[in-house]
Amino acid sequence: MLATFTRRQFQRRTITKDFQLSSFSTSKKSSLEKQKILSKTLYRQILRWSRTFQNIPFDPMPPLTLMPPRIDATALQTFASIHENESTVKDEKDKHLLHLTKSLPRNTIIEEHKLVIPIHNANDVKNATRTAYALNNYTNDSQTDLDELKHRVSLGLEVLKSLNQLGGVLEPRKESRQAHLNRNGVQFGIGGIVQHKTKRWRGVVAGWKKVEVISSKSDKTSLTNKNYDLEDNIDGDDDADAQFTVEYTIHVDEGDAAHTRTRVLGSVVAMQNELEEVSDNDLKRIRNSLIKRQFEKFDPIKRAFIPGDLLQYEYPKDVEEYSTEQLKIESMDMIEKHDNAKKIITACRQIASELHQILRNVSSCLETRKMNILADFEKKLSQIISGKFDQNFADQITKDVSEESSHKIAMKHLHELLNISTEINSMLWQHNTAKKNVDRIKFQLGSVVKHKKYGFRGVIIAWDPYPKTDVSQWDGLQDIEGDVNSMPFYHVIPDLEDTRQAFGAERPFRYVCQENLELCPEIEQDIEVTLEEGWSNSEGKNEFVPPASLKFCHAEINGEDDEIVATTLGEMQSKFNKLLISVRERDSYDDGIRLDINVHDLFDLLKYTECLEDAFVAEEAIKETWKAHKDKNVRLSLDDGIADLLRADKTSALSIYEKIIEEDPEYLEAHNKKATCHYMLGEMQKSIEAAKKVIDLNPLHSQAHAGLGLVYSDLNNHKMAAKSFRRCLQLNPWSPVSSRLNHCLDVMKKLEINEEDELS
Repeated sequence: MLATFTRRQFQRRTITKDFQLSSFSTSKKSSLEKQKILSKTLYRQILRWSRTFQNIPFDPMPPLTLMPPRIDATALQTFASIHENESTVKDEKDKHLLHLTKSLPRNTIIEEHKLVIPIHNANDVKNATRTAYALNNYTNDSQTDLDELKHRVSLGLEVLKSLNQLGGVLEPRKESRQAHLNRNGVQFGIGGIVQHKTKRWRGVVAGWKKVEVISSKSDKTSLTNKNYDLEDNIDGDDDADAQFTVEYTIHVDEGDAAHTRTRVLGSVVAMQNELEEVSDNDLKRIRNSLIKRQFEKFDPIKRAFIPGDLLQYEYPKDVEEYSTEQLKIESMDMIEKHDNAKKIITACRQIASELHQILRNVSSCLETRKMNILADFEKKLSQIISGKFDQNFADQITKDVSEESSHKIAMKHLHELLNISTEINSMLWQHNTAKKNVDRIKFQLGSVVKHKKYGFRGVIIAWDPYPKTDVSQWDGLQDIEGDVNSMPFYHVIPDLEDTRQAFGAERPFRYVCQENLELCPEIEQDIEVTLEEGWSNSEGKNEFVPPASLKFCHAEINGEDDEIVATTLGEMQSKFNKLLISVRERDSYDDGIRLDINVHDLFDLLKYTECLEDAFVAEEAIKETWKAHKDKNVRLSLDDGIADLLRADKTSALSIYEKIIEEDPEYLEAHNKKATCHYMLGEMQKSIEAAKKVIDLNPLHSQAHAGLGLVYSDLNNHKMAAKSFRRCLQLNPWSPVSSRLNHCLDVMKKLEINEEDELS
């Protein structure tokens, strides 16, 4: 009886357990089905959103990053494999994945463990969504874990939430486009160059809107006390009493803003009757940091800035197509521009190869010998030779290298080569200067010091043998005996808590006189500082070790290879200077090497530049060509003078340049810097004579023409100033002297002086 009861009891318990397991399994299956239904619903809603806002460009936004568990790990590996090698496609599912790889933006990053998709518009959202959905449905349903599915649904919810917020921005954009379809009564278009009639600043039109003005009985409007040139019924409304004017958003030229004392933060608002079109071609390239965010480039044929996707969408009628004649000009310009770019690229690679060979002569494996400074230069030169440059993550996502023009590629080569040249020149000049002054320096790089007066502690990251600016009136230096402008100064990264106590607020950087510093007692050296990349320190110890390049610049011993590094960099500098001289003087060659470019090609490159940033690169290349000298000591002396000018020690700089000219009367850059010194000293006639000497030596020196114009302008000789400024702008259309020319022309107009009389 007991046995029977026990058996029945066991059976009941077994049935109950089976029922519970069955219920759990059913519950889990139900949860999976619910998550899948939710996932599909989200997928459809996101696609519906994409259709609603298709063709509307987005503002710059972070890319969509997909990683397991939010994306199926196995499917992602297959996706990456198919992207890398199409021959790995096995079935229809794989073919679909291959199709999806080609639907994504070209600068998408596809890796085995990560998928990063840049998002520029609703079409990118649609393709990214289809890709994510396909990857997460690639494997069999039985392999899908409930937690993983929840992660993926969570991703969809987050995306949909973000898109709904974005929709709040895009909907007004659609309305804006509709409002700008009618240009009746609108005088100026997006990207056009205008000038304020009374304030005289120039700028780029970056937006416009029609403003309704309610008429009053007086001649003045109720919008403002000004009289506007009103248009009756601009939009063709039935309301005959409605009147409108047009309000413009203008990105003002920063030089004009400073010259006219106009207080602007990038852009201003002006009414249509306050503006007029700029007709002078020399005044149409506007310098404003906001332009690169909203405009693609400056078009030298249309003489206007070409709006980016967003402005083109909102103002669909503002961008006119090229005329037949303009198309012919563009076609010819493109051929010349491409030929010019090819010559620049070839020359850059040739120069890089020559410098690279100097490094190879030192060692075939610089990294193994721990000659990190030279190894770093070798890597950079190799990239120029191959044309394959490292990109940071942001550039990988935002820039499609495959679509870059030959002109942009040439600019990239030139920019990287100039960076190397500048770095070599800077390192050698700093090293040479440091060796001359090392006996005056009390504290080494990485030393933990304490301020004698304010008590904060910090780490020395650099020092200058003399302050970089006039510090005679600085607080904290009044009690120091002697000339503080002749004393060493240190760059100190302080402990932030110390600066809060000393100054009442955090100070991330301090520039401190040597006389105000002392070594921090060891017991007080436990400080917290954040140093730049390359610095290291032992954990638990307050020992801060600078990177090798910084130690070299400050003549602190790196090791037994220091002299080899200095000698090698010197050889590279000499080689680079000789090659630049061959560019400048055309018939001058170095060791049988001939570069198939000359300084005219660099000016052509400058002429073809479409934005201020590229113009700066071309201009710097030309400046380096003028500075080049066969004697490295003369080149170092030129930099000594520049350092003195930056410290406002004009007399010292002038004596350096006069000495250089005694050694080499044909060195035009020394004459150019001499002209600058005389100008800063108020010696105008001497400045004119020195600038004219530069132009006699080489009439292509745009800076000399600019300097001459500045002198004439200060002397109120506006005709001669305008002539010099125009010659400068003919050579360098992006020169900031356009604002000076603008002012000169206005003064001449007021004085009824005819510019052509002087120029004829």
